Amino acid sequence: RRYHGLLIASMSAPVERVSCVSAIDESLVLNVGSPKPRRVHLSPFQFRDDDAPPSTPSTLVRFDRVAMGVRWIHHIKDQGVDIVVEKSLHLYEHRNAARLKYAVRSAGHAVRLELRPLVRLMDHHELCHVNAEHAMEVQTREIEGGCVVMRKGGGISLASHDSLFVANPVWWEGIRYERDMERGQEAVEDLYSPGVFEWTTVPAAGTSSVILDISCEASEVPSTVDDTAQSERRIAEHVRKAIVLAGGDALAQHDQMQIATLVRAADQFVVERHDATGNDEHAKGSSIIAGYPWFSDWGRDSMIALPGLMLTTGRFEEARSVLETFGRYRRNGLIPNRFEDTTGKAEFNTVDASLHYVKAACEWADASGEPLAGEILDACVEILDAYASGTDFGIRLDSDGLITAGDASTQLTWMDAAREGQVFTPRHGKAIEINALWHHGLLAFAKHVEGTDAARASTCREQASATKGSVEASFWNVADGCLFDRLEVVGTKWRGVAELRPNQLFAIGLEHAPVIGERAASVLGAVERDLLMAGGLRTLNPNANTYRGRFEGAMLDRDAAYHNGTAWPWLIGIYADAALRVRGRTPESMKQIRRAIEPLIEAMSERCLGQLGEIFDGDDSADRQTREHGCVAQAWSVAEVLRVLVSVARGV
Repeated sequence: RRYHGLLIASMSAPVERVSCVSAIDESLVLNVGSPKPRRVHLSPFQFRDDDAPPSTPSTLVRFDRVAMGVRWIHHIKDQGVDIVVEKSLHLYEHRNAARLKYAVRSAGHAVRLELRPLVRLMDHHELCHVNAEHAMEVQTREIEGGCVVMRKGGGISLASHDSLFVANPVWWEGIRYERDMERGQEAVEDLYSPGVFEWTTVPAAGTSSVILDISCEASEVPSTVDDTAQSERRIAEHVRKAIVLAGGDALAQHDQMQIATLVRAADQFVVERHDATGNDEHAKGSSIIAGYPWFSDWGRDSMIALPGLMLTTGRFEEARSVLETFGRYRRNGLIPNRFEDTTGKAEFNTVDASLHYVKAACEWADASGEPLAGEILDACVEILDAYASGTDFGIRLDSDGLITAGDASTQLTWMDAAREGQVFTPRHGKAIEINALWHHGLLAFAKHVEGTDAARASTCREQASATKGSVEASFWNVADGCLFDRLEVVGTKWRGVAELRPNQLFAIGLEHAPVIGERAASVLGAVERDLLMAGGLRTLNPNANTYRGRFEGAMLDRDAAYHNGTAWPWLIGIYADAALRVRGRTPESMKQIRRAIEPLIEAMSERCLGQLGEIFDGDDSADRQTREHGCVAQAWSVAEVLRVLVSVARGV
């Protein structure tokens, strides 16, 4: 896909991402010095006119994770030659730089490794084309050990001091991306190569190696600083804290290994946000990337992911910084839904992000022992006041104690897919999870301020009581024994929409849940029967007329399925909360939850090594493979599985 790359730089952290080096054409020249040298290509490509993938047998025998990077191992065994090539990629922390290392074991044979970088230097969403009207001419100049490639006012340096750089600028035209074709997107582009790095092994050495450094500091030779040890120590400390929270030394080795895998995955989403507007007040702070490769830091995703990514790993100061970062950008009681990729401007079009903010802030205060104060307290107060009195997008507290929001043209909840003017999952009106979050937020906040502002705490509890009564009276679906997904206006009255969706889990799973007892048990049973599956929870009952169980086809088809059958791993978190709240922390209930998260942990070794993606097909029938789709690495997926695992590992 277009998003694959060896170095994708963030020019204004954590956004303005530029795809610098998409790939490297790697080949081995055997029988060096003989009249008939042979060439073996390690990296096959597919081009515009190819009817099928390259037919050359792959030499790749292993691909796995290593400290702060990944590793490829190639084995070439042919005509008396036995060669192993180990390639590793290291990404530096807080720097737009990468290092590639090639180690070659050639068993006494001299071989030449030829590396041709394929450069893009474009926004990571865009495709590159020769002589495109919007593109500046690519310029190359040689430096010691390599070259600098300039384009669009920016550039990269590539250097390898152990090899010979041979300038040979050329365009590789018509490279085709199969995954983009599947998504109905433009899928062919051209990439620029400044030349070839040539390096000949030393047979007597047994194994010899060469390094290629890539950096966005185009005016300098790439740095050779190795930060692996420091990074590993930092991550090891996060792992230790999560294991202590889960039970410490008494924890089974299997659980410790799974927690370590999830903590390492979680670390990759925590970033710094630099203000792009020049306003010193918002200069720098921590944030959370929603998902790779195409999401930036989104308010809703950050707040949902914060407890799992940060509170289970003891990263309390960074969690505070995330809350302060989003709190500073609030407007009329709303935190940003997202930040625009290039300008950094905050965008607001969500009803749930601010309520998740209050929830996350209270959980941070509980876990850290810190009081709600300063920017975080001010943000919580403004959110609750704004929702009560009314704010943007028609968000307001109605006379029945329920929050209503939006209209037919808006997508304010997390089920927000829309394309070409079509809203695929209308959820304006009074949504069940919004009112559950409102009820929970009022009571959680009241607990934290009752010692300093008793009057406000009392008001919050009165509001919560009214909300609870209306949820019980208006959302109960007698016919199906569960909750309506939302209430909509028909004429002058509110009517329940009888769609079985996972959003109702918030009404029974939050600490301060408005629905308890037999009704909560009935809701949990309905969700388990029709929505729970190996990929998380389906977004719609398979018996519904609008159910779409396969996330496939063009973008319009995919958006139609996005929240109408597609399964989401992150929902396993609120499901686990609901199951434990309804059934208690019994050995059997925790075993059941372990069984629910195990397929998600196993998926971390399949599509994207060491990561968990965004969504799965909702159709998990035996005769059709359930596939993972969307972002290959999703913050709230990892966060919620980690949070649940730590919770159930503690035992009863």
